[in-house]
Amino acid sequence: MSSVPLTLGPLVAPGFVVQRSGLRWLCDDGHVCRPGEVIAFCNIGLVPDGHGKGGLRPFADEARDFQVALAPRVGGRVSKAADSSHGGFLDQLDFQAWTPNHIVGHIQCRPGQRPPGYDVDGGLRLLLLAGRRMTEIAEVRSGLLTGWHDRSRAWWGEGTSEFGTLLSLGTCDQAGMIRGERFAFLEMFEAVLGPAQIVFVPDDALVPCAPAITEQLSRTPAQFDDIAADFATTFAAGPVVPSPSDWIFAGCLMSTLQRSPLTERYDMLTRTGLRHAGPADAVMLSLNVESESILRHRKLGYAVKLHDFRLAESGPAIRAWLHNNFERVKRTLSDIQRDYRTLIDTVRARSDTKFLIMNVMSTSGNETIHNYAPFDRPMGETLLSIRRRELNLMLHDLARERDVAIVDLDAIAAEFGGNAHLPDGVHSSGALQAEVRGEILRILRARGVRGFGVPSPR
Repeated sequence: MSSVPLTLGPLVAPGFVVQRSGLRWLCDDGHVCRPGEVIAFCNIGLVPDGHGKGGLRPFADEARDFQVALAPRVGGRVSKAADSSHGGFLDQLDFQAWTPNHIVGHIQCRPGQRPPGYDVDGGLRLLLLAGRRMTEIAEVRSGLLTGWHDRSRAWWGEGTSEFGTLLSLGTCDQAGMIRGERFAFLEMFEAVLGPAQIVFVPDDALVPCAPAITEQLSRTPAQFDDIAADFATTFAAGPVVPSPSDWIFAGCLMSTLQRSPLTERYDMLTRTGLRHAGPADAVMLSLNVESESILRHRKLGYAVKLHDFRLAESGPAIRAWLHNNFERVKRTLSDIQRDYRTLIDTVRARSDTKFLIMNVMSTSGNETIHNYAPFDRPMGETLLSIRRRELNLMLHDLARERDVAIVDLDAIAAEFGGNAHLPDGVHSSGALQAEVRGEILRILRARGVRGFGVPSPR
């Protein structure tokens, strides 16, 4: 066996000094890693070097949760350098300069297996990760890409050409598939060549149904000012005095309504310099969020969709505000299909964006209905299993009309046996998530989304 030193290699941001924390290791000394497996990470930051042009600093809204993860290009036994970690805040805050020739450890591999491109990157791939906090006081430094973020993302740092971006406007049915078991996109990027970026926007406040996303995309600053002003005058003046948790919930909802994930652009730090990407080349949605009804503001007309469990857990002030200022609007299957068409056409009027929509599980081993005669028509308004089948059929029609790729969770879950891996029709097992993850990547490659090719054999 030969011992190959692992050095940080270059990481360049013109006009800035790249600084880093000590390493936090994700494996024990002596661990045998796979090629491309993330084994350690550190926090990084950009400090002006005095020679830049000034202006808005890159990653300004992600500066506190900006990290680099290290992945050896070849597999082998890992040996940590004694000075790679210092513990405490020295491994959490960027106190030291990024030094390209700094040796963080060694990897024992077979003779002649020196990593390709070693002279350039020291045998390590860099996975950059950034999280934009829902609020700056949500301070969570416990691990890799931990914290409460309204947007999290990751990308390989070796890109020299334009990045391809997948945007997941996800509910919990997508979170594990996109962000993986450790919620840091690691499984996705072990299977992606790059240059690619994956972005995940959660559904903590606003559920990303088609009409809400379309309105975010088209909303002007003046329209949001009207929404914010109306909220300021109606929420606190309601019949119930808001609690601190009510203000947090409502503030997050307002913050979400102000942004449009579909138009956002992204700063990208790479080994060769700063780059930019966006808007997204591919957008992944979930049919699960297209419910029978949404809330629409009585005065200003904007749409809101919130999870039922969030409403149940919210305080009386939130529920009173929603009851007094919004009306519940029912949606037929035709309405949902129309909303999807409007969203897709609005986005594609600006760019050639690929759409992936994950369908819903339509069957259940627990279903014991043997005679449908007692149920009134349309049965989709009474029986969830019927509604799910109708939704999936509607999605097939939409896919033909608008060239949408269907992520067929329904078929994959059925092959897995359904209930054991998707007991409630939404939350899936790790094995099912891995299978669907592979299907998502297959679709991205088939659709020619740049950066999502298969890594070459090492």
